[in-house]
Formats: sequence, structure tokens, C-alpha cells
Amino acid sequence: MIRIGLTKEQKEQEIIKYLNNKNINKIYCFFFKKFYTKYNIGNKNIEYIEYSDIEKYKYFYRLLEEITEDSLIIIDECMRASNRNKLTYNCAHHYLNQSPHRIIFEYFPIIENYEDFMILLNFENKGKYKGKPFEFSHLKAEDIKMIKRTIPMKIKNVRTTRFMKERYEREKNLLFKLLGNQDPDTIPRNLHLLTGDFKKEHIKEKTAVARNNRFRFKNVVSYTNINKISEESEILVVDFHYRRLNFNDFLKTMKNIKEFEFLSTSLPVDKFYAKSYIEWKERCEEIYDKADVYQ
Repeated sequence: MIRIGLTKEQKEQEIIKYLNNKNINKIYCFFFKKFYTKYNIGNKNIEYIEYSDIEKYKYFYRLLEEITEDSLIIIDECMRASNRNKLTYNCAHHYLNQSPHRIIFEYFPIIENYEDFMILLNFENKGKYKGKPFEFSHLKAEDIKMIKRTIPMKIKNVRTTRFMKERYEREKNLLFKLLGNQDPDTIPRNLHLLTGDFKKEHIKEKTAVARNNRFRFKNVVSYTNINKISEESEILVVDFHYRRLNFNDFLKTMKNIKEFEFLSTSLPVDKFYAKSYIEWKERCEEIYDKADVYQ
């Protein structure tokens, strides 16, 4: 079974409900370190294995020997890469093959694109879905339920001066000139940091999130320190993280926010990142619309 968008308490309810209907002798919970959750499910024997340990030899052969058809495997927030053939996933599939009992928890249905959902379906039944492309019909073919988790973005435009536009063009031209054999994606990443610098005077009131700690304001945190933000805070995004997964992690951590505000100049790179988020949100919403959701 696959469950999307559940809180810790809701996950516990699903686990307990499953255990009440099955004869399980041990639970193996594979988790990602940022989202480690210790479940209160009575006196059941449960072992927690961190995501990075899934492929390690000291776990691999022991788990293959220990996991039986009476074991329950929980895959908890382990969709960490879009490559369906990632070694960590392949090792997890070996464990999953040992038992028919599995629960897959993930907060969002995808990392970036529709195809990411096939990672979760491979956890559920790799033999059935190996190599197959994503189709919306798959959402009804398995025991899948979701809670809609998309966070609206409010765009707050800041005045873009002639100086900002000229500086932006100079930086863009310089970045292209110096690119050489580097990844071309570094250009929008660096330009987005520059436009973030233009917003400095607008970030002194609300709790703000930026890609790094360059502002040195007490109310501004980086994506590596988002655990310092109160879940009740009004959030201002200065820079988007250039990796969708990291921005998704930020949204997972801030479970109680109803929306966030993005400070945007009129410069192209800010529009690019805002549009990218809107398109990701629309993909998630289309999946929710075609799946079974909790009422």
C-alpha cells in the first residue's frame, strides 16, 4: 500500500490498522535521516534502517537472511532521487521481495516529474512496473491513497531599478563567457543569488528563507537550517533552492504553513523559478485529482 501526504499520527494509524489484520513478527522501517520518525505502535519489534545504510554490506546480507514473509517493511520518505535504477532503490527491492507486507509513505507524490511516481510503484511491485512509463491509470491499480499537500505561493513583486537590470545583464554575460565546460545550470543558479541580493532591504520583517547565510540577519535561515523555523511562522522565500528535492524538504518540514510568499524582481531568473514551482504544483494537483484521496 502507498500512502501520500500523511502526518506522523496518520502514519501510525495506518501501521496499527495493518498490524491488526496481519500476523507480523517484525517490522523493518527504512527512513531518510531528515525525517526520522519513531512510531508508537505498542510492543512490536521494529528496526530502523537509515536510507544511506540500505546498500551497505553489513546490512544487506543480514537483512536478506532475516526478512521473511512474516515481516512488515515500511519505506518512509525514501524517494530521494529520480533515477529508478539507483543502487539504493535496487537494494531496497531485494528486501521487499522477501515479504508481501509493505507500506510506502511519502509526503509528495513526485520529486519533480510524473515519472517519479513510478519509484513508489516499483517499491510496491517492481515486477509489475519495471521499465513502464507513468500512466494516470496506475493510480487506481494499487492500494493508493493521498492527502493533498500543495502549498500556494503568493508572489510579492519588488521594484526593479535600472541599476539592477544593468547589473543582471553584466553578470549574465560574464557567466556565459566563463562557462567553458561547466554545467550550464550554474548560470540561473548564480543569477538567482544575484537577484536575491537585490531584495535585501525587503527581508527584515518576516521569517525568510535563502539559499545560504549571506544576509546574516537573525530572521533569515538557509535551507540547511530550516529546522530553526517555527511551523507557525509566515514564510518569505528570497531564493528558491536550485534542487527541487531540497525545496520539497523545506515544504515537508513546514507542514503547518498555508502558503508562502516569494519576493520576486521582474528579472527573468526570478520568473523562471516561480514558474517552475507553479508547474510542479500543478503536476501534483493533477495526480491528486486522479487518485483516491482521504475525505
